[in-house]
Amino acid sequence: MMISFFPTKPNMQVRAEQIRMLYAQGNTIQLLGILTGIIAVSVFWGQADHDMLILWLSAHIIVSLVRLGINAQFARQQPSDPRSMQRWANLYVAGTFISGLIWACLCLFYEASWPAPYQLTLFAIYTGIISASYSTHSPYFIAYIAFYLPPAGFLTYTLLQQPEEGYTALAILVSIYIVVMYISAFKYHRSVTRLLEVHFENQRLSNELSASNQRLSSLADTDELTGLFNRRSMFNRLRGEWNRHYRSRTMLSLLYIDLDCFKQYNDTYGHEAGDQCLIRISKLLHNHALRSSDMAARFGGEEFALILPETSKKDAENIAASIIDDLALLHIPHTGSTVTDHVTVSIGIAGLIPDEPDNDSELRELADQMLYEAKHAGRNRLVSAPDVSLQKTSAAS
Repeated sequence: MMISFFPTKPNMQVRAEQIRMLYAQGNTIQLLGILTGIIAVSVFWGQADHDMLILWLSAHIIVSLVRLGINAQFARQQPSDPRSMQRWANLYVAGTFISGLIWACLCLFYEASWPAPYQLTLFAIYTGIISASYSTHSPYFIAYIAFYLPPAGFLTYTLLQQPEEGYTALAILVSIYIVVMYISAFKYHRSVTRLLEVHFENQRLSNELSASNQRLSSLADTDELTGLFNRRSMFNRLRGEWNRHYRSRTMLSLLYIDLDCFKQYNDTYGHEAGDQCLIRISKLLHNHALRSSDMAARFGGEEFALILPETSKKDAENIAASIIDDLALLHIPHTGSTVTDHVTVSIGIAGLIPDEPDNDSELRELADQMLYEAKHAGRNRLVSAPDVSLQKTSAAS
């Protein structure tokens, strides 16, 4: 049965948090300890040797100030690795044990001839510091044991040494108090440990859920085969860029790109080869989306798009031409093509300065019209829309 009253070692994450809890309360504990020591000396000044009381108080204050300095150093360094945290824990436990020994030495001043109020005050001081350390030290259980056993043990021993009647019974009561405090502190420690374990487990699950949501969001926004953005993402981005360019009154360009004779490619080489061809085209288009604001997307079987924010029609034409040239350099064989002996693309180019919000369909329809003209003009080429803004101006005049 007693084995259940010894705490098990938690995982390092929980242990590290327990150590941080010790140091987080350290300053308050030391300052209250100094105040309590001063009160104790003032109370017993008329009953004990003055020099010994001053010596005891000096030792108590010096140890408390050293521990305050250690707490400040811990706060500055904010250690995190397991070995370092364990060293800081050992240092804290050593400090609590020394403080406990100093408080235990207060028993050296005790005499059975003291008036009852002073004896009660001494017991109140001991039970007070033991109870106070219950909540502050119990999260790291060994720290509580290191602090409360010296004063509790010294007090019990001092009572047993008294020849007068009744002190043995009092010592037994103090011993029962020690056992009760041990059990209470152990249960509190176990409760804190479980709460921390649940906290970190919930944090882990939350992080995993967040990562899963990000992966799902990524899957929802990207084309499974090519890794480019999909139709949904493209339409959303184009709508956002259209409205942004409407506010800034700048040119937004769009390229519609279609692989020529792709049905014949699949018929000739098979669908698996067709997929590999689409992947190679996708990488080529991705390499031409040079800026973070550019977007390459696959929105159909062999249909792709390139959104080019703040790009003039001339620059968009240069990008389209470089796509056609770079694809020619790849020279992906296509014996079933009616255009040439390698894979080619047709590109429709449209560029507009938006004149009303949420009307990006105008740009898409214009790019689609240019793509249609490129394919019917013989494929393996680009066709760029005329300056629609100039046409609108002429019509208005």
